Amino acid sequence: MIKLDSKIKSFSIYQKPNNIPSTQIPSKSTLEISEKPIPKPVIPKREEEKQPDIKNIVKNYYSPIWENFEILNSIGSGSESWVNKIVHKKTKKELALKYIKNKEEKRNVNELKISFKLRHENIVRFLNYCCSKDDKSEIILMENAKFGNLRNFQYKALKKSVLSESLINFFANEILKGLLFCHRNKVAHMDLKPQNIVIDEYLHAKLIDFSISLNYGDKNMNDKIKLSFKGTKFYMPLEIINSKTIEVKNLNKVDSYALGVILFNLAFGYYPYDIKHEDDYDTIEEKIRNNKLEIKNENNLSSHFIDFIEKLLKKDINERMSIYEAMNHYWIKGGEILYDEKEKMYNIYSFTTKLITDNIKEFNDYLAK
Repeated sequence: MIKLDSKIKSFSIYQKPNNIPSTQIPSKSTLEISEKPIPKPVIPKREEEKQPDIKNIVKNYYSPIWENFEILNSIGSGSESWVNKIVHKKTKKELALKYIKNKEEKRNVNELKISFKLRHENIVRFLNYCCSKDDKSEIILMENAKFGNLRNFQYKALKKSVLSESLINFFANEILKGLLFCHRNKVAHMDLKPQNIVIDEYLHAKLIDFSISLNYGDKNMNDKIKLSFKGTKFYMPLEIINSKTIEVKNLNKVDSYALGVILFNLAFGYYPYDIKHEDDYDTIEEKIRNNKLEIKNENNLSSHFIDFIEKLLKKDINERMSIYEAMNHYWIKGGEILYDEKEKMYNIYSFTTKLITDNIKEFNDYLAK
């Protein structure tokens, strides 16, 4: 048991904390319902803030963590948060430490409540939380993903600009299972992107970062909800960019659109609708609205995969495939009976089988490094 420090609210490693801030999340702060048009905000380009000295901060304000853990290298960052890998000195267990800088007396209640609520194999598990009254900061201890986020895994580990269809299918299944669990528990992620999907030592994909997620458990499925202009621009559907009002039952389609962008990028190496990395929000909106979804199938991808992506990337949210429909799509379920005219017999074709045969050497080669 960790010796408690007076500067920190009481907590115990590896147990669900009972000191999550009690402040309730006002429903209007995340699920504001309004029919008045809101002008699209102008978001200035954020300058990267220099990473603080995490070791020194933990030593001065979080002595129980300093005494029990070794602070290692940085593995990620957000707008006002930084993540370091840490190792428990006695057990040698690797975890991740997320340091959140707070300029006001304001706690990250939304992410904490959602993250501790969601317990699933495809969602990063939050283990503990503590905060300092002195520097108004927070620290969250969570599972560590050995291979980092999906973007790093793609370019640094596999060293590929595009992935094979069967490997994309594997990750799509993993991500969908996590998203399905979220929406069954009335949570919309709202910022799905490769940087918010991490890969563990068993190559399972896990969702992270619920800081702008919506907890819509108190809403009826037919209620109207005003969307906030939040997220990452390349993965925003039109209804987010334009701050539209939609029905709660369609919230999951915001996440399904982002999933479509991720899979499209993994398969082709660029964004749909001819979106470029340097495009601003107005340009992205114009391209989604006016451009057709062009898919140059140079890698002989299956018609089922093309159909899957096209249905996820529908511009109109009412026409777009939902998370629930995606789970039942043939490309995800992974099998159908095909008739072989030459052999005069039926064969069962499965993407799961294809995954094993196509990628077992690729996985083994990587893990052997």
